Amino acid sequence: MIDAFYIFTKGGLLLWSTQMVKVKGNPLDRLIKEVLLEERIGETFATLDSYNLKWKLHEMDIIFVVVYQGILQMAYLEGLLSMVAKDFMHHVGNAFGNGLTVKHVDFDADFLKCRQKADKEFKDSKKAGGMRSFADTKKGADVQKNQQEKGIAGPSKKSKGGDDDDEEGDGDADKRKEARDKLTGKSKPAKKKEVEPEPEKPKKGKEARHWDGQAASKNAMKELDFSKGGPTDEDADFTAKQAEFLGSGDEVDMEAEVESLSSGSDEEDSKKEEATGRVGGLFKKLTKQVKNVTGGAVLTEDDLAPILKLFKTELMSRNVAADVANKLSDSVKSSLVGKTTGRWTSMSSAVKSALKESMENLLTPKKSIDVLRAAMAAKNAGKVYTIVFLGVNGVGKSTNLAKVAYYLKHKGGLDVLICACDTFRAGAVEQLKTHSRCLDVPLFERGYGKDPADIAKNAISHARTNGHDVVLVDTAGRMQDNEPLMRALAKLVAVNTPDLVLFVGEALVGNDAIDQVSKFNRSLVDMSADPRNPRGIDGMLLTKYDTVDDKVGAALSMVYVTGQPVVFVGTGQKYTHLRKLQPKEVVKTLLG
Repeated sequence: MIDAFYIFTKGGLLLWSTQMVKVKGNPLDRLIKEVLLEERIGETFATLDSYNLKWKLHEMDIIFVVVYQGILQMAYLEGLLSMVAKDFMHHVGNAFGNGLTVKHVDFDADFLKCRQKADKEFKDSKKAGGMRSFADTKKGADVQKNQQEKGIAGPSKKSKGGDDDDEEGDGDADKRKEARDKLTGKSKPAKKKEVEPEPEKPKKGKEARHWDGQAASKNAMKELDFSKGGPTDEDADFTAKQAEFLGSGDEVDMEAEVESLSSGSDEEDSKKEEATGRVGGLFKKLTKQVKNVTGGAVLTEDDLAPILKLFKTELMSRNVAADVANKLSDSVKSSLVGKTTGRWTSMSSAVKSALKESMENLLTPKKSIDVLRAAMAAKNAGKVYTIVFLGVNGVGKSTNLAKVAYYLKHKGGLDVLICACDTFRAGAVEQLKTHSRCLDVPLFERGYGKDPADIAKNAISHARTNGHDVVLVDTAGRMQDNEPLMRALAKLVAVNTPDLVLFVGEALVGNDAIDQVSKFNRSLVDMSADPRNPRGIDGMLLTKYDTVDDKVGAALSMVYVTGQPVVFVGTGQKYTHLRKLQPKEVVKTLLG
């Protein structure tokens, strides 16, 4: 039984509604705010406030919604929505216009007819017909056709007449012939092998029932003792997870793994360039546009115009945001126009030097962060070092939190506690439990549906009481435009005042990097508990860095927006796939 039916425009104008039963709460308001405004493409069903809602969007931007409780057939609901939509559009006709001239529609009688018609059609469809045989179905017809093509006879049907009599007559003739042969002695019947009777198996006695509270026997205890047996399924799953995240021999190479991506010095790089006799990558493309005059050349805007245009295009193709590319272009232009090259310096060398300097200045943050050193200093001071991981959905916050935990535990010998504050996503706590077991690190969790700020506060208090050195707080992923969730995140940071707030982002994003980081940072600053000392993002952790090749522009964009450094980059699935990032490495990658 349906409880209510609503018809309204996409702009929010209610055209007609009816309630057969009084609807408690506001399921329609929640549908508009949480589903329709978010434009979840493809969804036509939702459960809100203990009500089920099924809707249909007409091509004239009119939404038809049926509200009901319990269970109703989807075919019935879809049929009712289609009938009502068709009759309503016929009823309104051309008077609807753009949806602003219609204040109310008298549709009660027509809706009652549509409902009665839908009920009748649904009941007729449920009337049971005779069950078809397999041969009557399409698949059965195909099978019979294939058998006929291959010359295979179908199953023969026995007739009630002479066929049975002929078979019986043939059987009697065979018996008479066999008896005649025995009398004349023409053939001796074969002796049948004597079959030894099988010894009777002793019947199994009735087993005694074991009741609760009764003393267990030795046999029962032995059956329940799994400590001396082989590995269980749970142990096998745990071993597989350890192999997935740790691999073979990764712990030994931990110190070599978490090091800077900038391997080798500038002198080594320059030697390689001299040995090859060329400069590759982006810089090679750019310097083709500049006349390679050696010594005493004055660079003008006309000389730099083509190179700067190509420079911006190439940077944006490598995931650098457009604003950042323009900023770099202006910086290079201001540093080169009117400059006279040195005596033995070509224009190509001058352009390369300016490009490197501008990028390194932009990438060099206001402060550098050494997480291990800061955590060790907090431990020596008798404090708990807290790190909060935040970011959008699906970027790998939980996995990279586990990498940082592995790094702090094995590189610094710190006692790490993981705090599960993602109380929204299904399976988030279980995922951290798996990481906790693989890392042999304790997990602080309070299940789902709780306040993340309170959970983090209790976790930090638990760490102080039990002597943990570091608390890593995992938060739920959220989009940067979701204000309620951003307020909850700002509350968590304001209440617990962590030592480090790390934004976890993907290295794959381009222009969206600026939007994500800036809105997360602005939300934290605007909603800080102390406006005089606002708290924003302290650093970034870039994931999936191993998948972008030379398209590392996201690091450039994020540092440009926040002025904060990229602390770590994730380069794989294992715990040891964590690196530090230096500005020179990004410049080297972008320039080829």
